[in-house]
Amino acid sequence: MSQIKIGKKDIGWAYIGSFFKVAANIILLPVVLKLLSDDELGIWYVFGSVSQFVVLLDFGFAATIARNIAYAWCGVDSLQKDTIGSISDNQETNFEYFKLVLQTCKVIYTVISGVALLLLVTAGSLYIHSLDSSSLIAWLIYSAGVAINMRYCYYTSFLLGVGAIAENNKAAIITKLTQIIVSIALLYAGLGILGVSIGYFVSGLVLRISSKIYFDHYENIKDSLKKVAVKTPWSEVKRTFGIIWYNASKDGLVTLSSFLNTQANTLICSSVLGLATTGSYGLSVQLSAIAASVAGIPFSSALPKLQEKAAKQDLEGSQRLFSGTMVLFFFSFIALTGIVVLMLPIIKWLKPTITLDASMLFAVFLLALINQIYQYSASLISTFNTLPYTKAFIISSVAAVVLSYILTKVTSLGIWALIIAPIMVSLAYNFWKWPSYVLKLYNVSLGTFIKSGLSFSVNILNGIINKEKNNLSVQ
Repeated sequence: MSQIKIGKKDIGWAYIGSFFKVAANIILLPVVLKLLSDDELGIWYVFGSVSQFVVLLDFGFAATIARNIAYAWCGVDSLQKDTIGSISDNQETNFEYFKLVLQTCKVIYTVISGVALLLLVTAGSLYIHSLDSSSLIAWLIYSAGVAINMRYCYYTSFLLGVGAIAENNKAAIITKLTQIIVSIALLYAGLGILGVSIGYFVSGLVLRISSKIYFDHYENIKDSLKKVAVKTPWSEVKRTFGIIWYNASKDGLVTLSSFLNTQANTLICSSVLGLATTGSYGLSVQLSAIAASVAGIPFSSALPKLQEKAAKQDLEGSQRLFSGTMVLFFFSFIALTGIVVLMLPIIKWLKPTITLDASMLFAVFLLALINQIYQYSASLISTFNTLPYTKAFIISSVAAVVLSYILTKVTSLGIWALIIAPIMVSLAYNFWKWPSYVLKLYNVSLGTFIKSGLSFSVNILNGIINKEKNNLSVQ
């Protein structure tokens, strides 16, 4: 059977890859803070927020594709809408079916990237021009980078779907090194925001090229696909798209809710509180996102394996693996929060005009922790190819944005309004609902879940320390 193999090498590369992502931000951040004006820094964060809005055109395909690639890779012989199809009798990857899924994905992203580029250069350009006309050329280059990323982003989903965690992170490392070198060189050349936009564009090209190379060579996938001589009928591509779209549309609403929870508030900040304040807010959100990304490495690395266990209906193995990754996430995130708070004087030294204090930074990190806990719970639920949380996510996100806007307009809370509102809304429902759903799914108590997670994470750490063979293939 084509099993998803995630071991110490993959976890190691995941940490190295995340280190480079963080290192890229740590290296770039001081240069960006020093060489960009307050308004340029604010507009740079607006670039990110506007582009994220257009990236919503992906509408959940990335997550759905990775999940279905995982199913196909471990032997499931057909996609289903609400359930997982049966595993083939020979328990080997059906490469004809695997190729059908890949071809369908390529068609999807060709359409998505074209629409995205059109929106970015029209509506996006008008919005950026209204804020700062001098940044328009930088925006167009940045937009081209976003479109290229979207056109070929399915390779990242492919790598994650087959469990090529090490290869995916190697591609990310090459990409970040490229971004660091190009962006810093152009910033010191005096290109300002144009320089960081070019750095983003070039790094995106490198990411997609390297991802394709790694995917083609993983487990001889390219050679295996070449042996599939039969040309896939267009009718089969359309039928497969319909199945993928069924859950992708739900994943898309979840993606929209994630955008509203984060990037929408940046747009509110830029419109109501000004670009300088947006720079401070955007920086705090960026730091919390970095911490969440690093702390979430165990979960993101284990997700393909969790999908395989869902396909096999291995609830016990899934529970042990998920609880272990959640324990590791929680303690890692708390430690990283403390580190970032201690770094606050350095940040203020680099950018004396920035408005950022320990209490506000702590609150932003608390919001990130709350969001990640219920979002990871939802991701676990989705491994069983069911998404019962979609409606709750979108309603809560809209409520959080509306409340944030009202508080910024009618109170003097300022940035605090953008933190308090989403925390209140999350605690009201999602924060407790979906972790409780997971406990019922596994039929365990919270105490048993935590105890299992502590035991599993300790075993993982002991294996790493003692250099024993340790694989996340929980039996």
